[in-house]
Amino acid sequence: MTIRQLVWAGITALVFGIGFHRAWQREHGSEGSNLFASEREKETHIVVVPTVLFWVLLTFGIIFILMLGLQEGLIRFAALLADVMIVMSGYFAVLLIILPYLRRTFSARVCAVLWLVPAFLSYYSYLLLQSIPLPKLTLYIPRSSLPMIAGVWLAGFLVTGGYYLFSHIMFRRRVLSTASEETDAETLAVWQRERDALNYSLPVRLLRADVSAPFSMGQINQTRCTVLPRYEYTTKELSMIFIHELHHLQRCDVDTKVFLCLCRALCWFNPLVWFAAKKAAGDLELSCDEIVTENMTDEQRKAYAHLLLEASAPAGGCTTSLSDSAETLRYRLKGILHFRKRQAGTWLLMAAVFVSAMSFGIISVSDMRGSFASLILGSDAKIVKIVESQFRGVDQFDSTALLAELDTIELEHIAGLRDGIFEGEYITFVLSDGRFASMSDKAIFVDDYDRGRRNSDAYIIRSGMDWEALRSTFR
Repeated sequence: MTIRQLVWAGITALVFGIGFHRAWQREHGSEGSNLFASEREKETHIVVVPTVLFWVLLTFGIIFILMLGLQEGLIRFAALLADVMIVMSGYFAVLLIILPYLRRTFSARVCAVLWLVPAFLSYYSYLLLQSIPLPKLTLYIPRSSLPMIAGVWLAGFLVTGGYYLFSHIMFRRRVLSTASEETDAETLAVWQRERDALNYSLPVRLLRADVSAPFSMGQINQTRCTVLPRYEYTTKELSMIFIHELHHLQRCDVDTKVFLCLCRALCWFNPLVWFAAKKAAGDLELSCDEIVTENMTDEQRKAYAHLLLEASAPAGGCTTSLSDSAETLRYRLKGILHFRKRQAGTWLLMAAVFVSAMSFGIISVSDMRGSFASLILGSDAKIVKIVESQFRGVDQFDSTALLAELDTIELEHIAGLRDGIFEGEYITFVLSDGRFASMSDKAIFVDDYDRGRRNSDAYIIRSGMDWEALRSTFR
C-alpha cells in the first residue's frame, strides 16, 4: 500500500460518489441539480457510461503498441486485459455473495450501479496500476505460451462479441421491418407529458411494432427509440410504461446492456461472469421498478405488477424491456408489492469503488522466471556502476562475485505495468546499455530511457534478499 495508491483510490471513490449523489438528486426532483444543465447533462448515468471500458482498453492497446513496438506492446496490452479480467471476475464473485444482503438495506438503484464498478475502474486503470508497485499474487504464464493463449482468447472474444453484435443487428432489423411511427394523439400526449415530467428532451422515436412487450433500444440520437406492441393500453398503463422506459433511457441503461455483453465477451471462458451479467440485467429492471413505484399507492402497485405479468416476454438484442424473463419477474413482483424505502447507498458505492481500486492489480500475470543474468543482463549488458539508496556511489566491486550472488536470487517478471516505488533501502545498478536496475527487498525495477521515454519492467524477488552477502562483493 502506498500514499499514491490511497490518494487515487480516494479520488476515484469521491468522483463516483458525487456522480451517484447528483444522479439520485435529479431522479428525485432536486431542481437545483438541473439548473443550467444541457440535455446530455440531464441524463442520470454515473459520471461516465459503462461502455467507456471498451474505448479505454482500445486506447491503451494503441498507446502501448506505439510506445513499445508491436510485440512488447501486445504483451503489455494482454497483461492489462488480464488485470481487468481478474478484477472483474473477483469483484463479481464477491458481489454475487453479498448483494442479497445489501438489497435489504440499500436502494435497488445503487445495487444496479455496483455491477458497473469494473467499468469505472478501467477509466483509471493505468493510473491505478502505476500507483501499485507489486502484485501480492501472480499467475505465471510462460512467455512462449502467451501467443497461443492470446489467440484462443481472441477467437473466443470475437465469436462471443460477434454473436451479440449480429444478434442485435438482426433483432433491430426484424423489429424495424414491422414498425411504424406512433400516430395516436392520446398516446403521444401521454408520451410528451412523461418526457416533460422527467425533463428528458433527447430525441427518441416512439414506434409500434409486432413485438410482445415494450422496450427501448439505441445509444445515439439517430437510433434511439421506444417500441410498443400493437396493443391498446389504457392511459394509466401507457404512463407507467413510459416512465419505466424513459428512466432506462435517462440512465443510459442500453449502454449498460452493451457493457454486460462486453463483459461476457472479455470473460467468455468464465461462467461466473455470465451468471453475474444475468443478475446485473435483472437489477437494472429492479431499479427502474423502484423509481416508478416509490410514490404509488398499493392499488397502483398492483396495477403495475399486473402490467408486468401481461407483458412478460424475453427481450432481444441490447435493449431494455418492461418485463423480462419469468425468473427475474418473480423477484420484481415481490419487490413491487412489498415496497419499502431503502437508503440511497452513496457511501456504499464509494466504499465499493475505494476497496476495488485498492485491490486493482493485487493479482497479476507474470511471463518469465529466472536469474538476474538471464532476465536482466542477457548476453551483452554488464554492471558498470553501483549507487546505494543514500546516493552513495560504490567505486569498486568484484564483478564475478557480485553476479554469482545476484544469480542466487530467483526473479519473476511482471508482464503488466508497474511503477518503481521503494520503501526502505535499495541499490541501483547502472548497466552498460544505459538501463538502470533498482533493487529493493521485494523487487527489481529496470528503467530504460529510450528517446526520452521511460519504459519500466518489474521483477518480483521470489527468494529472500541477503544484503550483507551482496555488499560483501563491494570493495
